[in-house]
Amino acid sequence: MKNQLSNKISGSSEGSAIAEFLLFTLPFFTVFLLLITQIHSKSISLLESNNLARQSVRAFVTSPNQEFAMARAYQVIEIYKSMQSQHNVQSRPINLIITCQSYPCFSPGNKVSATVSIGSLSKSTASEYVDLWR
Repeated sequence: MKNQLSNKISGSSEGSAIAEFLLFTLPFFTVFLLLITQIHSKSISLLESNNLARQSVRAFVTSPNQEFAMARAYQVIEIYKSMQSQHNVQSRPINLIITCQSYPCFSPGNKVSATVSIGSLSKSTASEYVDLWR
């Protein structure tokens, strides 16, 4: 009798706190999860483009001569594409642009920059100098 009276007075029902918690917090957790996923995707894309730019410009400036330099830089991109799925290659095209501070590119001390863009998500530039002893 005393137990029934206390339940009627307090008006509590078992399990409603958990249901209310889930009802109010689940939408916030869903939005938070989507936000974290987008940030992760953007950061991975930036890391990829930065790494590809560094490797491409390094392949360019360490080439034995001018004729092989551009082929070596593009070979870095092609090797990376070959490790990606067909869907990734089509949905996120990779572009490489090599620029030189002065021409010819292989003059000693010349600054060479490689700009890599992956889809519309990221764009990175890396620079290296041609050896002074060439």
